[in-house]
Amino acid sequence: MLEVFDRSRNLVGILHNAFNITEEIRLNALNTLTFALPADDAKNDMCQAFHIVRYDHGEAYRIVGVNITLSNDEITVYDCEHVLALLLGTVLYGYHVIGNLGIYTRDVISYVLNRQIQRDWTLDRCDFTRQFEYGWEQENLLGALFSIPNRFVDKYKWHTDTSVYPYKVSLLQIDESANPKLYARDKYNRLRLTKNIDYKKIITRIYPLGAGEGVNQLDIRAINNGLPYLQSDAAHIAAYGLNEYVWTDRRYTDVESLKAAAQTMLDVLQEPFVEYEVELIGKCDIGDIIELVGVGRNYVTGITISHGESPSRTYTISNNPRDVAGSIADIADRSRIEMTYSQGATQIYTDSLSENADSNSPAELLFFVPQEMGIINFVKLKVRISPFRSYSQATGGGGARSDSTSSGGGRSDSTNSGGGSTQTSSSKLLESSNTVYDPTDDGNVGGTNHNHGIARGVPLGVIGNDLKVVGTVSWTPSGKHTHPAHNHTVSIPSHSHGFTIPSHTHGITIPDHTHQITPVISFAGYPQGFTLSVNGNTRTFNNTDQELDISDMLIRPGSATISRGTWYTISIRPTDKAYIRASYSVQGFIQSRGNRTI
Repeated sequence: MLEVFDRSRNLVGILHNAFNITEEIRLNALNTLTFALPADDAKNDMCQAFHIVRYDHGEAYRIVGVNITLSNDEITVYDCEHVLALLLGTVLYGYHVIGNLGIYTRDVISYVLNRQIQRDWTLDRCDFTRQFEYGWEQENLLGALFSIPNRFVDKYKWHTDTSVYPYKVSLLQIDESANPKLYARDKYNRLRLTKNIDYKKIITRIYPLGAGEGVNQLDIRAINNGLPYLQSDAAHIAAYGLNEYVWTDRRYTDVESLKAAAQTMLDVLQEPFVEYEVELIGKCDIGDIIELVGVGRNYVTGITISHGESPSRTYTISNNPRDVAGSIADIADRSRIEMTYSQGATQIYTDSLSENADSNSPAELLFFVPQEMGIINFVKLKVRISPFRSYSQATGGGGARSDSTSSGGGRSDSTNSGGGSTQTSSSKLLESSNTVYDPTDDGNVGGTNHNHGIARGVPLGVIGNDLKVVGTVSWTPSGKHTHPAHNHTVSIPSHSHGFTIPSHTHGITIPDHTHQITPVISFAGYPQGFTLSVNGNTRTFNNTDQELDISDMLIRPGSATISRGTWYTISIRPTDKAYIRASYSVQGFIQSRGNRTI
């Protein structure tokens, strides 16, 4: 019974007259179904583009093509593809990166399915917990989905359930150690056996490449005697010739693992791909193991089911599932899958400085080598020195008034004086008087009611530098006396002087003004070379323009490589005052790691 549903999954009708119903199931591929109707069957109108058909409650397919045969028995043949093809209608526009540490296979599958415009599919079961990183650019959702496990070493199969909506998809691991689902014996349950041998994919020399790109891409030279390839033995080369193949799998970052995986691949590919078509009594599912008695274990990679009055099944089995190991050369073509890159890339980063320096004060440039830089190709430095530069420009001042801080005053004593003799330099007339002098009173030089016979006002002497009395005055009992010539000496004893400063302030007023300075660039110095130091390693150059590779200067004593996660200092010391222009560039391969995208 073949049912027809519209695009909204509403039942339209049942195609009772459908015949030649054939279902093609392939391992990890898009399954198909074909059926035919008489050309004059009225139910051909139900079979519109993208309507959904289902045979006997099995998997759902959508109509994608119509072939009309005009003959005596006119028929219409319909081509259908599994509804998993609904994922072809949505693309991952632009560039998408998902995965790596902490993001598992289930998370990556969910990321793809969450981009559906209409949520037709959800993830059911996932047997893998890998933490690979994936990148897609302008890829449809089905291609992205199929690309997720296509580099797994383990064998796997996609399983779908369209009995519910949204439909469910699961990624299951094939148990290689499981017992065969069926043993096929000739003349017992094996009705027919056809053997197909494919020589086109034989490989006898393989070049394995891992993470990175260009000269930084991981290969096996380091552990393979300098050879970048693995090669089959002489017997295989004699039988099939030398057939080379470059196998790239950027998820490998360890050379030992890369070589081991390549050897396993070569062991399979150096033999022709053998496929059998078998008619059996019994039933197996896609991905099951069948033991061909007398031949060996094989995997069910395809099932052709003819539905009708006399249903039959033809199985395609092979020694290895073609998309797992047998045909890695055509995975991308068959599945239309973009290469999952984003494992890392060659990066170049640079920095520079422009500043003055002299022989005492060097110019310094710092840079960092990140821990994630797996390979360093080179570190280059460009240095150019010229005379020292100075710059000027006009500035303006707005004027201001400023008072000093208050002073609390104080008292200050001078230094002590040792005294001494002093003579006056002024002169004065000494006049006579009528004062009576009492000779018995030494302390009274004046007295009253006496004179010396000299009229009042007559000069008696001159007081100058020396105090002298001119003439002789004799003292007589009658009251007269005389002064002999003499001088007076004045003595000043040791003493000090004190002075007091009262509390006060000083006021300063600056009027509004500007300073007019003409902007100029002036030069000084005559540098003829420089000394370069990188973390203690020093080199001298007798020129003013130099470009060089300083990679070796970054290697610390006792080490063979440049340390990662480290700051490095480039010091440039000119022979004279100089203007330094310098820039560095680092080229290396940085591995893409981390659990965040910013």
